[in-house]
Amino acid sequence: MANRAFSMGNFGEYLRHYRVNNPNPSMRTQIQVAAHLRIDPKKVSKVECGEIEPDIALAAEWCIALEWYEGCDLLSHAYGLDPLGLVPVDPALNQNVSETLHNLRRQLKQALAAVEELIDKEPVANRAAMRGTYQLTTEAKRHIKEVADVIPAIKSYLYAADREDRAEMREIGRMWNIEALTEQVAMPRIDQLEPAVAVR
Repeated sequence: MANRAFSMGNFGEYLRHYRVNNPNPSMRTQIQVAAHLRIDPKKVSKVECGEIEPDIALAAEWCIALEWYEGCDLLSHAYGLDPLGLVPVDPALNQNVSETLHNLRRQLKQALAAVEELIDKEPVANRAAMRGTYQLTTEAKRHIKEVADVIPAIKSYLYAADREDRAEMREIGRMWNIEALTEQVAMPRIDQLEPAVAVR
C-alpha cells in the first residue's frame, strides 16, 4: 500500500471512539453494535482492540451504523479506493448544516473561478495535448485543486444535514441513482458495453 496519511493500523480505536461517544444511545455498547451488524460481540471487541481487521464491507457498514461517515472516507483513503486519495475531513467540521453550507458556497465560488480560468486556457492546452506537448503548469494544478475542494465540501454538508436529520443520504443517493440511470449517465452494465475491437 502506498504511503498514506491514515492507515488501518488504528482503525479499531477510531471505531471504539465513535461508538463510546455516539450521540445515539442505542449504538454505544459492543453488544448493540454487534447486534446491528449481525456479528459476534467478541469480534467487535477484537476489532476495537486491533487484534483483527474487519473486511472492507463490514468496516464500511460499521462506520455507517455509527454515523461516522468520515470512516468510509478513511477506508477509501487507506485502501487507495479514491483516485484523488483525499484524507477524511475532521468530523467536528461536519456537524453544523449552516457552517457547512457557508463553506460549500465559498468552495463553489472558488471552484467556479478556477473553472473559468481553465476554460479560458483550454484551447491552447487542448492543442498542446493533441500535439503531445502539453505540460501541466503549477497554475493549472492550483485551479484543478480548487475544483477538487468541492468534493469534501459537499460531503461535509451532506454529513451535517444527515446528522441534524435534515437530509437522508441514502434517499438522496437513491434519487441521484434513478436520475443517473434514467438519463443514461450511470456507468453501463457489462452487457451494455460495446464489444472491444481487436487491435492488430
